[in-house]
Order: sequence, then C-alpha cells, then structure tokens
Amino acid sequence: MSKSVIYIFILFVVITACRPENKNAELSMNDRLSNNLTVFIDSCWNDQNVSKLNELVAKNFVRMLNGINVAGNENEMAAHMNVYFTGFPDLNIQYSDAYIEGNNIFMNWECTGSNTGVFGEMRATGKKIKIQGLTHLYFTEEGKLYKEDVYYNELDLLQQLGYSLTAPVLE
Repeated sequence: MSKSVIYIFILFVVITACRPENKNAELSMNDRLSNNLTVFIDSCWNDQNVSKLNELVAKNFVRMLNGINVAGNENEMAAHMNVYFTGFPDLNIQYSDAYIEGNNIFMNWECTGSNTGVFGEMRATGKKIKIQGLTHLYFTEEGKLYKEDVYYNELDLLQQLGYSLTAPVLE
C-alpha cells in the first residue's frame, strides 16, 4: 500500500513539474506571434518595408484575398504590397482586436489612405478610403507566417474611390 502512495506522489510531482514548462512555452509562442504581428503590420505595411518579410514569412507563404490567391511566395507578396503602396502612399492599417489561438492569429483591422497614385490599372482618384476587414494568419511551429486569409468588401473600396456598379443589360 505504501509503494502505491509513493508512486502516486511521484507521478503527481512529475505532472506538476511539467505543467509550468508547457505553459511557459505557450506564452513564449504567443509572445513571438504577437511580436511578428506587430512587425508585419507596423514595419511591413505601415512603414512600407517589404524587406522585413524575409524575417517573417515561410518559403511556402500564400496570401488569399477574399478567396483568391494573390501571392505564392515572399517576392509575390512584396509586389502585391507595392501595388497598395503606389496607389495609397499614406496607407495605414490599424487592428482593433487580435486573438491568438495556437499558431493562428485572428484580427479585425481598419485601413485608411488617400488614392494619389496608380492602384493596379486604375488612375489616382484623389479620394480617401476607410475600409474594415478580417484576417486569419497561420504560423509554423517556428513562428513563421505561412498563410494569410484576408477578407474585406472590395465593392465598398471601389465605391469609396468613386466607381459604381452598373446593372447588367437584360434583353
């Protein structure tokens, strides 16, 4: 009977001793993801420093925009970002809520800017935009960003730039 009590005590000590390490590892990963999010938004987007992508993204990085693949690696992402930087030189992204779950970050954001440059194939309109969206960021175990799913209302963006939707001609 006393051997079983000793075994239970040892098991309890081992389990208790292991828990803080796992919790600290979890906090460490959360801190790493939080830091990477800050660098991604503040340095890469707001400071327009695409060279920082090198530190953040995995080789197999993919960016999906409203379900469409717009970048399949770091270079394509840099080119994609530069389209926005050219169209909106004062582009600014702020996130209001960021929720970390495992190796994922979910965030609500707001983007503002003035369309004073060519945006894709569209001439500058001089109009200001303010749009909201949702992003899901996926990270590897090492904290590298390997996928980004971005959702926002593209029609709202175009309408703020002065474009309108024309009803189809039905005959």
